[in-house]
Amino acid sequence: MKRVICLYRVSTVGQVDHDDIPMQKKACREYVAQHPDWEIVDEISEKGVSGYKVSTNARDAIVEIKKRAITHQFDVLLVFMFDRLGRRDDETPFVVQWFVQQGIEVWSTREGEQRFDSHVDKLLNYIRFWQASGESEKTSIRVRTKHSQMVQDGEWRGGYIPYGYRLEYLGRTNKKNMAVRDLVIDENEAEVVREIYRLLMEEGYGTNRVAQYLNDKGIVTKKGTTLWRGTTIRALIENPIYKGIRRFGDERSEVFEDLRIVDDVTFEKCIQLVKGRACTPTHAPDGVVHTDSRSLLSGLLYCADCGTRLYFSHNVTTKKMADGTKRKYERDMYRCYRKLSSRKTCRGPSAYNAERLNDAVDTEIRKHLARLGSISEEDLLKAACSQNADLYEVAYRQAEEEFQKASRQVAALEEETVKALTGESQLDLSVVNGMLLKHRAKLEECQRTMEEAKAKKEAEAENNKAAQAQVKEMLTWVERYDKASVEAKHMIIAALVDRIEIGENYEVHIQFKVSAEQFIRQTA
Repeated sequence: MKRVICLYRVSTVGQVDHDDIPMQKKACREYVAQHPDWEIVDEISEKGVSGYKVSTNARDAIVEIKKRAITHQFDVLLVFMFDRLGRRDDETPFVVQWFVQQGIEVWSTREGEQRFDSHVDKLLNYIRFWQASGESEKTSIRVRTKHSQMVQDGEWRGGYIPYGYRLEYLGRTNKKNMAVRDLVIDENEAEVVREIYRLLMEEGYGTNRVAQYLNDKGIVTKKGTTLWRGTTIRALIENPIYKGIRRFGDERSEVFEDLRIVDDVTFEKCIQLVKGRACTPTHAPDGVVHTDSRSLLSGLLYCADCGTRLYFSHNVTTKKMADGTKRKYERDMYRCYRKLSSRKTCRGPSAYNAERLNDAVDTEIRKHLARLGSISEEDLLKAACSQNADLYEVAYRQAEEEFQKASRQVAALEEETVKALTGESQLDLSVVNGMLLKHRAKLEECQRTMEEAKAKKEAEAENNKAAQAQVKEMLTWVERYDKASVEAKHMIIAALVDRIEIGENYEVHIQFKVSAEQFIRQTA
């Protein structure tokens, strides 16, 4: 009797639910029944294993069958079709040949036995898996194209549901006329998403601190657990779905406003802030790196004498009282460590009372915000935005017209060249070619000019868009500052101020960012 091992494989777990493996098993058993001298000694199933993407060396079933072949534990390897062994044209044909070389007969219920008695057999073996590989590639292209189209059409294509959303039937059916659900905003979770962005943007929280905040509040994740992590928060804020854009690999859809939870400015700025907090940031952070200390001005204060940054220090001292009891004193200070380490290199004070200095800066910030608040939003936007947008638009249109004109001239000369070659034109061919070369060079120059004008126009539009967003954000600071937490005030001050220098007698000099000064100067 010949000992038979049957191998069954499906590429996705979903195929198991559609009776794919039972179908293969039934076909193989019926095939063995047609051979009286065959006997099944084992049946091995692979579920959810791609024969195209996964190498045979990484497939436990193939590795196990190879071990048994070496020790001669069976005589026939039977599959429903040969592509169940794999679909890789650079590998699977040689796997089949290897089994045959070990004295194992390789059979398919549909294609019979694969032999290697002649060169033609080897060629047919390779062609079979080359064709299977091509089918897998075409299937992959079809699937990817379909998923890309679904993303562009705003259709739910399955998979993990992002936090802040849920699935709901909206009346859509698939090609089998079965009801399918689509992605919609879950308002309860959406509020948590907005709070995450707010904590990162306004309070200066880091992602780990946000995760701890959510865990402490008992807010559950999509899996129903209170186990938020910093990595989860980072992945969440980088998902473009929160500004209404679906993604599939590198594919991005247009904006679906019904799926938007945060605006574009908040989304982009939040990512920049988080990246700025990285151990090795790719760019200088726009705001403060930490707001989780007792300090309001950490990272912004500098000694007016030596220019060294001041560091926050929380001191706790214990003093023994006359009655023998001990009393604890706490003080918050900003210290100049250059003065502490070398008094000769700095003539300013070595320490400043944090509360007094915070109050002094707070007073100046309130004055600055009051001045901003006294200016109308229209005037602020006018001062912030460049007035060159119209000029760049006109320059681009003129360059585009010149390019179109040059294109028509080149097309006409090319047509005249054809006529000269066929004798339909009386013009000398060398003259036409000479003119064509000159006009092609002019066309290239016009194209460069047009592209440069377009780039300037688009850059100007982006700058104006950013300036408008900055003005609107500044106006929210005017409204929020009085009631803001220490963390939020820290973020607002960091966005308004480049540096704060402190000298003798708590003399404060605040260097505001150019944008704020410019707004006030141009609208005064």
